[in-house]
Amino acid sequence: MKHVFCLLWLMLATAPLICAQTPGRAVSGRVTGPNGEGLPGVNVVLKGTQKGTTTSAEGQYSLTDVPAGATLTFSSIGFVAQGFAVGNRTTLNVGLSTDDRSLNEVIVVGYGTVKKSDLTGSVSSVKAAELRQTPIANFVQGLQARASGVQVTQNSGAPGGSISVRIRGNSSISGSSEPLYVVDGFPIAGGDNPVAGGGSGLGNDNGNRLSVLSTLNPNDIESMEVLKDASATAIYGTRGANGVVLITTKRGKAGKTRVSYDGYYGQQQIRKTLDVMNATQFAKYENEITGTTIYPNPDQLGQGTDWQSLVFRKAPMQSHQLSVTGGNEKSQFALSMNYFDQDGIIINSNFKRGSLRVNLDNTVSKNLKIGTSLTYTYSVNNGAVTATLLDGASGGIVWAAITAPPTQSPYNADGTPTIFTGRYLDLNNPVALASEVLNQNTTRRFLGNIFADWTIANGLTYRGSFGGDLVTDTRDSYVTRNIRAGSQVNGIGGRGNNNTNTVLHESLLNYHRLLGNHDVTLTGVYSTQRQAQTAESMTGQQFPNDLVLNDNLSQASIVSIGSTRQAWRLDSYTGRINYNFKSKYLLTLTGRVDGSSRFGANNKYGFFPSVAGAWRISEEAFMQGQKVLSDLKLRASYGLTGNADIPLYNSLSRLNSVGNYNFNNVRTIGIAAANISNPDLKWEKSAQADIGLDFGLLNNRIQVTADVYYKKTTDLLLSRTIPLSSGFGSVFGNFGSVENRGIEVTVNAGVLNGALKWDISGNVSANRNKLTLIDGKRTEIVPGDGGGSVGPFTNNSILRVGAPIGSFYGYVFDGIYQTGDNVPTGRIPGNIRYRDLTGDGVISGADQTIIGDPNPNYIFGINNTLKYKGFDLSLFVQGVQGNQIYNVSKPRLEGGAGGYNQYATFGDRWTATNPSNRYQKALTGQRVNQSDIHIEDGSFVRFKNITLGYTVPAVGKMAWLANSRIYISANNFATLTRYSGYDPEVNTAGQNNLNLGVDNIGFPVAKSFIAGLQLNF
Repeated sequence: MKHVFCLLWLMLATAPLICAQTPGRAVSGRVTGPNGEGLPGVNVVLKGTQKGTTTSAEGQYSLTDVPAGATLTFSSIGFVAQGFAVGNRTTLNVGLSTDDRSLNEVIVVGYGTVKKSDLTGSVSSVKAAELRQTPIANFVQGLQARASGVQVTQNSGAPGGSISVRIRGNSSISGSSEPLYVVDGFPIAGGDNPVAGGGSGLGNDNGNRLSVLSTLNPNDIESMEVLKDASATAIYGTRGANGVVLITTKRGKAGKTRVSYDGYYGQQQIRKTLDVMNATQFAKYENEITGTTIYPNPDQLGQGTDWQSLVFRKAPMQSHQLSVTGGNEKSQFALSMNYFDQDGIIINSNFKRGSLRVNLDNTVSKNLKIGTSLTYTYSVNNGAVTATLLDGASGGIVWAAITAPPTQSPYNADGTPTIFTGRYLDLNNPVALASEVLNQNTTRRFLGNIFADWTIANGLTYRGSFGGDLVTDTRDSYVTRNIRAGSQVNGIGGRGNNNTNTVLHESLLNYHRLLGNHDVTLTGVYSTQRQAQTAESMTGQQFPNDLVLNDNLSQASIVSIGSTRQAWRLDSYTGRINYNFKSKYLLTLTGRVDGSSRFGANNKYGFFPSVAGAWRISEEAFMQGQKVLSDLKLRASYGLTGNADIPLYNSLSRLNSVGNYNFNNVRTIGIAAANISNPDLKWEKSAQADIGLDFGLLNNRIQVTADVYYKKTTDLLLSRTIPLSSGFGSVFGNFGSVENRGIEVTVNAGVLNGALKWDISGNVSANRNKLTLIDGKRTEIVPGDGGGSVGPFTNNSILRVGAPIGSFYGYVFDGIYQTGDNVPTGRIPGNIRYRDLTGDGVISGADQTIIGDPNPNYIFGINNTLKYKGFDLSLFVQGVQGNQIYNVSKPRLEGGAGGYNQYATFGDRWTATNPSNRYQKALTGQRVNQSDIHIEDGSFVRFKNITLGYTVPAVGKMAWLANSRIYISANNFATLTRYSGYDPEVNTAGQNNLNLGVDNIGFPVAKSFIAGLQLNF
């Protein structure tokens, strides 16, 4: 608390004396909207002072001591702010018109709000109406293509599946590149759900992870602001390097109690299936490769089993939300209940979520206000085993569906799934993978805070808040004997729990003073946050039967247990000055000191400053009189932010168990040092410069925001090789650096504003990423297994100075060796030929090079909205251009090694009578190296959403249904792409920083068609 009192003393010491005001008359009246309805919550302020009030539920207001000749200003979000001279009147009624593009729109920034016109940093805003446009399980999906500079990738199409977000590029390698999310003031990490262990591990890969953000209800959100430049994010210090997303939930308003229902129901289906060999084609291929007649009569087999049709389905989804809001001038409330149920397009996959939210605000006295924001969610995820980083017997359902022999039957005579034998022993029956594997996660989450706002003196306020984020994840796992992995150990099952408890306290002092033309706001914050995580798991094997699955692990003959515990703490001290002179010259100074338990003993604290300025050129005298530019503002900012999301305890010397030893016939667990301590370990640091231009045309009917930025991240966390004489092979420290530079443009235009209203909004962003330093010794790192490999195809990405992070690495395809060619020793006609880049006549690892870049050249989004007499039509288009995808399935399904199905295109393989120069000959056991023919163009243009709706007008007997709406919607209904896989929006490795754009046949993104109803009472 001493920090709070210090900040309070400083602010009081700088506060000027409160000036006495000249007595005046009382003025009252009513504020109405375009339809004559009373507007609650409108700010009524005596111009040139801080004196004011807000309107009641019916739009009434009253203000005393108003001097003669004074002017009252009336403002509210979504309406044109207006000023009216009082004159000699005691009654002043005012009508406000709507203005969706108003510069007086209030934007949420870190620890406060600011008018859009006074913004000095780079901030993008997404409102509730945009979030409700498409059916989403995760609110982050609502950011996709709607905020410039923000790349959102749906890593997995599974309900509630993994999502990656990159704000202005990839800024880390070993740490997280996900932004920080702040929900009603409570900061939460954006990493995928820390899944509990236990069981076989099937379905626990990164790409299978349930996004922790899917446990929050998108329908509760009022707005989201994305803080992008250092000026906006520096106030979050060591956690602002990857950008910050501020989420504000809906709160109650004074006035009539309102009840609303928002629900929809729809169907999903796969966008396309992959063309693989049918039974006849496969049998001929198998006979050819083995040189035998495994299948005596291939032509009689026909199409055979279509495995994809057996594992994919049309899947329903639905959402139902009931909300109640209201209150009086003293107390306001908002209550909502939501049920969301989405079946996956893979059989037996499903995500269900129930949530309850309560937001309360109460004015105890004129100087004290208290409130709370509480959310509880309960979700159950039945995950399909997909998106594994391995193929073959360990691959997922979709991988199994395209590799399983079409000559095999899915079921035995007794209805149980078949287990492949003989030549296909190592392949999984995809139907069995979907039905015989229990992979369920149950997540309970309580997120909430309580706060108190105390007005200490005129312009000086204090807010104290206490909050908690309590997450419990329980995993149930079982693999029956009908799966190869289960049959080998007579069933394997497990159960695990992961408990993550985060608590937060913040004290915030805010001082605002208007001194003539000088508007100054001082903000001071003390914050302390602590997280503790515990995990327990139990795994059993050798069960007597599969009847009770994992409900009685004591029946297992072999049982193993595990447990972990870890914790971290972050203390922060923040100060900010906002200065505004005549609404023309704007300055923001921010400084934050963070102390983190994650860092080494020599670097516990870091300082993160920023400065930003803006010049509203349109307010200058020389701009008056012209009618083209209605607004023109130049912005510039520079600052430092950090990334403290680094692995825990890496600054300390740790001990690990290393195996079992026998001493005198007694089993003893060995313990050894795991690493060298590094007391100098610290945060990754990003320095960012931004220049922005905001301008409006034709009375702001057209608004444009453009930013150019340069961001350099230094002290990247990497392992550096050290002499083995130290007892270790490497040390973990701050060595590398990476830069991102780019440009962002956002345009909002009101094309038509009459009976037919037509609005267009769009944005385009281009970012260039480059690794500039590894460790001062090496110029490249080819990641090995566990760091940069996908199954047996190692080294799919490379870290090279001067190249983007995640660059694909491999050989250059140079055709097929033909009969009569000078075929080198060890190769035969029909084998793949790789280009000899070194010119030494030998194909070796030295001939590998960068063969692709998963980072897009640019991304964009365009949204059109038409409204006419209650009808509305919207079309939303998303685009990603210039990126490449590593299609991991191609080396296997065009490899011709035998024993599993192939793509139908391999029917054009090389033979003596068909000398193909693209597909090699079929040859048992041959290995296909990763090359540029497996790297595909991942560009796409997706028609993300089209919606047609009708809103009931407030007339006659239907007035009680005013603003209620019915609509139909198609989502992801068309995708224009040249990518040959299921979908170009994919990343099997989840949120991994190195393996970007890798498609190892995960859970495809679905298209959907829904009908919805929004009722307001």
